[in-house]
This record gives sequence, C-alpha cells and structure tokens, in this order.
Amino acid sequence: MVTNSEVSSDLPDKPASDSGPLKKTASDNEPLDKPASTLKFKGRIRARLQVIGGALASIAAIGAIAGGLVGYWTVWKTLRTDVFPDKQETQRQAAARPDIAPRLSLVVLPFANLNNDPEQDYFADGITTDLTTDLAQMPGAFVIGRGTAFTYKNKQVDFRTLGKDLGIRWAVQGAVRRNADQVRVNVSLTDIASGQDVWSDRFDGDRTNLAALQDQITARLARSLNLELIQAESRRSEADRSRNPDAMDFSMRGWAKYYEPQSKIQTAQAMDLFDRALRLDPDNVDAMIGKARCLAAGVNNQWSASVVEDRKQAIDLVDRVLSKNSASASAHTTKGSILLFGDPEGALAEYDAALEIDQNNPAVYAAKAIALIVSGRAREAFSPAQLALRLSPRDPFAFLWRYWLCHGHLHLHQYGEAIEECRRSVNLNNLYFYAYVDLTSAYGATGQLEQAQQSLTELNKLRPDFTVQWYRDLGYSISSNPQFRREFDGIVDGLRKGGVREQ
Repeated sequence: MVTNSEVSSDLPDKPASDSGPLKKTASDNEPLDKPASTLKFKGRIRARLQVIGGALASIAAIGAIAGGLVGYWTVWKTLRTDVFPDKQETQRQAAARPDIAPRLSLVVLPFANLNNDPEQDYFADGITTDLTTDLAQMPGAFVIGRGTAFTYKNKQVDFRTLGKDLGIRWAVQGAVRRNADQVRVNVSLTDIASGQDVWSDRFDGDRTNLAALQDQITARLARSLNLELIQAESRRSEADRSRNPDAMDFSMRGWAKYYEPQSKIQTAQAMDLFDRALRLDPDNVDAMIGKARCLAAGVNNQWSASVVEDRKQAIDLVDRVLSKNSASASAHTTKGSILLFGDPEGALAEYDAALEIDQNNPAVYAAKAIALIVSGRAREAFSPAQLALRLSPRDPFAFLWRYWLCHGHLHLHQYGEAIEECRRSVNLNNLYFYAYVDLTSAYGATGQLEQAQQSLTELNKLRPDFTVQWYRDLGYSISSNPQFRREFDGIVDGLRKGGVREQ
C-alpha cells in the first residue's frame, strides 16, 4: 500500500517498525515572433471571443449508451455528497457523470520546447506544470491531471478523440523558447469540439521574472474562459517566488527528475538538485517542498538510513513553507504523505486542506483514499479514488489507484469487486506485486483455490521471499487503528487459505 507520488521499482527487504511500507514505484521550427498554434485564424478568433460565453454553455459530450448509464449510476451512488466539500462539486459531478463534459473542463497539454535541445525540456515541462496548477485552483474549473496530460507529450493530438477520451471541452497548448535569460511563451486555447483556436497570444519575459510571466498567461486564459481568478493568497504568493534565477533553475530541474519513474537513485538525484537550489536561495519554496517530498519517499520506501531524522527534516521544511503561505496546496499534500503511515488522521486533515485549495489534484484524491483505508474507514475510500481516475484516466499511477480500490473492497469482504479492480491493476502494471497479494487473498477467502495458486505463482516470481508473517508485520506497522487491523487480519487469513507459506 503506497502513495502514488512515491511508487518505486526498488523493494524493501522487510518492513520497519518506525516507518511506513513500500510506497510506490506546434512545431519546433515555428518562427519566434509568431503566436502559438495557427495565426491564420486570427480574424475568426476576434469574432469568436465575442461569443465565447455562448460557446462555453454548449454541451460537448452527451449520450451514453444504456449499458454505460448503468455504470455511471453505479459511480454516482458511490460518490456521496458528504465526501466532498461544496468547492469540489464540479469534480464530484464529473466523476458521477463522465458522459457529460463539465462546462469549464480542460487539459494543459505539454508545451513544446522550441530550443531543439532535449536538455531544455525541463523548462517547458515546468511551465506546463505550473500553469496546470494555477488553472486547477480556480473555482468551477475541471482540469485534467498532469500525469495524464504528459502521456500526450511529443504526440499528434486528434482533438475530438482527446475530448471523448478525457471528457473535456478545451485544450491549452503552447511552446517555449529560451534564449539566455529571455523567455518567449506562445499559448493557445482550443475548442475541442471544432478543433479551432478561440484565443492565442505571445508572452515575453525573462528568467528572473518567470512567475509574473506565468501569472499573465493564467490571467488571459481565465478571462477567455470566463473563469473567476482566485485571490492572490490562494496562488503562488510573492513570498513564494525565488529572486535567484539559478536557484529557480535547479528547482525546476529537480522537479523534472522527481517526476521520472521513481527509484532510490532517481530520488537521490532529485534531492541533490533541490539542495543545490537551496544553497543558492535557502528560502526557495519549490525546492523546500521538493526536498521534503524526496525525504518522504526515502522514509516510506525504506531507503532512509535515519528514518526519524529524515522525517523530522521533511516536516520542518514543510512547516517553514506553511508558515510563509498556509494556502500552499503542495505543502499540505507533502505533509500528508509524511504523516500517512503513523498518523493517518493527521494526513487526512492535510489532504483535505490541499483539496480545499486545489480541487483538481488527482494524486491527492488518491492519497486520501488510502489514508481512509488506513484510518479504518474503507467504505469512504471509493469516492476519492474514482475521482482521481476521472481527473487523470491515463495517469502513470492509475494501476496504483485501481489497486487501492481493490484493497478497499477486500477490507470490506467485497471479494468480487476486489478481484475485478485488482485485475484492472495487473492489466495496467503486471510488476506491482501488491495486486497479486490481494488477488491471492480474495481467491483464497472465496475458495477459488486454482485461481489463488495462479496469482500466488505470479506473486512468488516478483517476491520469492513473501510470507504471511512478513505481510502481517508490514500491515501492523502501517497503522494501529483497531478497525484497520481487524480488517487486515481478514486479508491475512485469505492469504493462508490461498496457500501462502506462513514464514
């Protein structure tokens, strides 16, 4: 059981009593002085801007077949209103009725790097990520998660297919060119139904004032979409912004490394970049959060040589950020991941605080799901997990979120549903051994011993040292919650029935 920000291909040898369990593994030749996308539509853009309000009122995706409606109704029943605050009403409705695209639904596609230098990809990716975060924090917006958006990087996009696959109405595209300290960003907003741009513009600035440049882009996009700009304190505050461009550069490189498939080596490399940023600017907020995330990954993946010290350092870094800006969704999310195994109720409070600020973060909804399970509240875990999958259906960690749905069902002895979700998890990633653990338990509990042996065979290929005692110790190290432990004992009993050796 792991958090999606920290899935790793490296496996621990054994659970540790003072740490959590294993936690997861435009054209490049476009002239510099042209706006993003196709300027040949410029005349039509002006006209369309006059009627954009009407366009936003149209429904982009309607009409599910009868069988699909049954599925939608099933999801609707699981997405109870008490799980989500009013601020997340748009997200709740989108998950309950994926056949209807929300009015202000969009994806920020990865911005093209016009420097023809792969080493500069991190810069374009960083701008894309920041813009996604800013738009995601605006009331009424439904923004597809970064994980899914980046699966379209360097690919030709068919907008009608994109809209249908993601259940959205708008796409933001862009391109970045950097010349020394000078930065040019071309941005366009595309109506997915027609495939045509309704707005495009060019923004020039310099590396020392990148945050202000991003604010200009966000403001123009918000006006074009009739979105309400949230207050400054709910976005990147002035106090958050580094005045040292080299520190900012190291921080952007650190986040690019952090988002790569996670391993012990990759995490260490990301933390080194964040440390280099902090040596240049000790108050760099992005670097502090990034380093805290890396420390949490080390602790939760059992890579840490000093669990207590690393956990304390991570908390101290996050608390420094929150003391400067209590409305940092990223800081609350990071603190939640540090607290998750050991203080799940504290983690839930942090995740809820993050979602109050950024109601479109699929990773936080997913993390909230496992926090609810660990807190002995498995029945409440399905809604946030389903919402995570709606916000980022092609996310690299979708296999993990499917597993958490499986695990929630298994805690509640809902074996058919557990098997179905774990099968989906395996189809997305057949190297994630926890899914085979739950399959073996579910099949063992229901007397399907042939299927239990099949899943156990796959489990033993990935973890030949797996035993009932190892898994029980791991589960008990996760949480002391009595309800969680009672339910976990049932899973352990299913493993015994499925043929797993005791020790």
